[in-house]
Amino acid sequence: MKGFIIKGFLILLALMLGYQMRYRLINMALGQSFIRRFIVGSAMSFPGMRSKMMDELI
Repeated sequence: MKGFIIKGFLILLALMLGYQMRYRLINMALGQSFIRRFIVGSAMSFPGMRSKMMDELI
């Protein structure tokens, strides 16, 4: 039971820190070219997202 409470507390702490540092984590992830390429490629596979981005470029 004590281990369950400790694990729950650590998970909650990790979630709180992740939420507070979310923009720093996103910037760090997008700094990696292969991750950025994957995210942009995935976003462009949605027709609505692609048309909206292309309308803004023109």
